[in-house]
Order: sequence, then structure tokens, then C-alpha cells
Amino acid sequence: METITSEEMAVADENSEYLGTSRILLMENAGRAVADHIKEHFKDLKGKFVTVFCGTGNNGGDGMVAARHLAGYGCRVLVILLGSPDKIRTYEASKNFAAISSMKATTEIVIAKDVATLESLADKIRNSDAIVDGIFGTGIKGEIREPWLTAIKQINESGKYVVAIDVPSGLDPDTGVVAGTAVRASTTITFHRVKPGLLTEHGRVLAGELIVSPIGMPPEAELVAGPGDLRAAAAYVGRDGGRLGVALDELSDENALLLQVCSSICKEVTVLCRVEPSRFSKHNLKYVDMKEFTDSVRTFPVVFLEGKVGRDVLTEIADSGIDIKIFTHSYEIADLAKKHFKVVLALTSEDVVSLGLTAPDAFNDVKSATEAAKHISRKLGIQVGIMAKVDGISDGNIAKANWLLEPIREPMHKYLYLAIASALLSWGADVIRSLSAASFVTRSIITRLSQAGELATPGSIFSALRSFLYEMKLSNIVQNPS
Repeated sequence: METITSEEMAVADENSEYLGTSRILLMENAGRAVADHIKEHFKDLKGKFVTVFCGTGNNGGDGMVAARHLAGYGCRVLVILLGSPDKIRTYEASKNFAAISSMKATTEIVIAKDVATLESLADKIRNSDAIVDGIFGTGIKGEIREPWLTAIKQINESGKYVVAIDVPSGLDPDTGVVAGTAVRASTTITFHRVKPGLLTEHGRVLAGELIVSPIGMPPEAELVAGPGDLRAAAAYVGRDGGRLGVALDELSDENALLLQVCSSICKEVTVLCRVEPSRFSKHNLKYVDMKEFTDSVRTFPVVFLEGKVGRDVLTEIADSGIDIKIFTHSYEIADLAKKHFKVVLALTSEDVVSLGLTAPDAFNDVKSATEAAKHISRKLGIQVGIMAKVDGISDGNIAKANWLLEPIREPMHKYLYLAIASALLSWGADVIRSLSAASFVTRSIITRLSQAGELATPGSIFSALRSFLYEMKLSNIVQNPS
């Protein structure tokens, strides 16, 4: 059975919105699927009483939608919100709470911030014909505390027909680990694709009957390199890591941009450069000689290599046995490095054509771009990002593409792509996610500058990048703003 992790689902959710299918529509479809299942189970809902437990995240939002539809099918509905309404975490869930709050004739809403409130509802919960679990879903984090612990206990002791939304609350959606306790569902309705934790031993027991419900998410939401990929990769920034090694022949305008972006996002950047680096300096950016660079290389999760200096570094460290990633836009360096290291290669479509790896029109449409990226990755044994009319990204199995906004056309654009990917890789973000984020950011910045009629210079690009991250509410990933 094909699965999707909670991170992958969050990425697809945001990318779906980016492609024009809103998250509030996805929530509507999810909640309605739950209500429709309960209607089908009971055949006639008139006179039935359903209790819906809602958390303050999107799982709770799904429950609120289900409550609205159940009321429309003739049910009496009790919604128990576990937490304060002002703690509801998303716009979509807030809108749906507002909607059910106006339903005074058919729906009772109780705000349960403590165990005492839940205990006062014990008789109503026991008298329910069905109970909906919309507490945590895929949003479980750590051990379960009160009042959520009591809510799960009440659900499990009710003896009623229990429908879990997406994942039984308390079950880790990815690993199947139980956080102390978890809802035992009669039926679990999971959305889009199955979460891996539902297929584990604990998951199968807790889920009951497992139903996979489509919610109208476009398949392209998983394929496109979009804002969801950026947000997932950016989540690694500030964790353990953030050290980047960079080896350059000279400090060109393009490399100055690369260092400016990397030194802003990374914790530390160590640079080996043949030319005296008088043009660009920052407090967390250190210029060193070959010996100091190679002595330090094992402390870098990833090293960006280009030119003769990059090849010289590779010669020095080839037999060291260290576990790092080599990131480069040089096919020659990548080919040499893959014998000893994990390698990530970024090329333009012109590069891959000149190397005889694809036909000239391979990256002109989405389908051929994903297939070509897979083919190149498998043939080279390297994870690749191809900058083209349609960007292609692949590890030989997974493939992503970007066909939206303005494509990467000139060296300054290319070096922004290289910088974003390098910085995110330095924090330990996944390669496919980092390259996808780099594609999305670069195309967004190019489009922004083009619409403003601005030239692509290091200054204009960096300024546009800062504004873009602020608007994405990701300005926190700029670790070193000065």
C-alpha cells in the first residue's frame, strides 16, 4: 500500500494551495468524508447523537467540518474543543470554528480546558451514538498530557462507534509509536494516502477498519517543487548543523552572492579561495588555506566545490573515509567524488545536453523533465538538480519538477539556486527537499525582479530574497542578518 509521511503530507498540503486547490477546500473534503462515512454506517442519522472531539490544529478543523455536515444530516452534535478558541493554530480551522459557533440550534459547543469540564460531560459522551476523534491526527508531539489524556480515556471507555480522523490520536503517524496512550478506533478515515504508522502492529490494532479517502488534492502537489518543500527544508535551520565548506577559484560577483546568502543562513561558512578575499567579509565567514580547510572538512555536513581549487580539495580528502556530501555544479568533480562520497550535482539543461545525457528538448515539459531527471540520476549514480525551462530534481527514484514562474536563465540566478541548496543541506535537510526549495526560491526571486524591472545583481537578489522570506514567514532562517 502506497504511503505518505506526515512531512510529505504537509508539503503536499501547502503545494496544493500554491497550485490553486486551497487548504480550506481540502479540509472541507476531509470533514465531509468523515460525516458521509458515519451517515453510511447508520443509514439514517435523524435523531442520532454524535460527539466530536476537536483539537486546536487542522485535525480539529476536519472534525468541525464533520460536525457541520452531521448536523445537516439530522444529527444532534456535541463538539468538545480541547483548548481555547484563541489557540486554534490555522486559518482554516479558525474559519470552521466560526462556522459551527453560529449553529446554535443543532450543535452544542463546549470549551474543555481542564479535566473537570470533561468529567461534567461524561453522561453526554456515554449517551453518544458515535464519537469522532479529531484531537491530534498527524500533529502528535511528545507525551500526552491533560486534558487530552482524559479525553482519550473517555473515548476508549465509551464502548461506542469511534471514527478517527486521519490517524488515531496518540499514534505517531510515521513510526506507529504510541505516546503513552492512544484512541482505539472502530474505523480510521485517512486522507490522500495511508500514513506509515497505520500499517505497523500498533497502528493496525488502533485504527480498526482503515479507509483511504481522496480529498481533491492534485497529484501535482507532490510533484511540484513549491513552498511546501521550502518550509519543510527550512524547518531544519537552527537545529544541529549549519556548517558549510566552500572551495572557489575566485570571488566573482556570482560567488560573492553565494557567500552572502550562505553566510546569512548557515551558522558558519569556511572558504578556501585562490584569490585574496577582500571583496566580501562577514563575522561567521572564515577564509582559510588548504591545510586548515582539509583539516576541518570532517566538521562540514556538506562541502561546495568548484574549479581547480575544488578538484585539489577532492584530491586531498578522497581517501580520508569521512562521511560528508559533496555539492557541485561541475560534472568532472561529481564524477571523481562519487567514488568516495555522497554527491549532489546541479546542472543547467545546456550542461546535460553538452554532456550527451539528454536530448535538447528533454526539459521542455513536466513529464519528460521528470523522466529525464530520473534517467540522469540513475545513469550517473548521483542525486541531481537540473535548471531548465522545467526544472528537474531526482535521486533516481523520486522525481520533482518546477514548471511555474520564471526559469533560471543566467549565472546570477544559478548561483542563488546553488546558495539556497548549499545552505539548507548544511543544516541536514534532505537533498531532494533542498534542491526543490532552491528551485522554488530562485524562480520566485527571478519573477519578482522581472516584474519590478530590476536587474539581477547580488544586491537586488539578496534584498528580494530577504523580502520573500519575510512574506513567507520564514525570516527566522536568516541566522546572521548583518
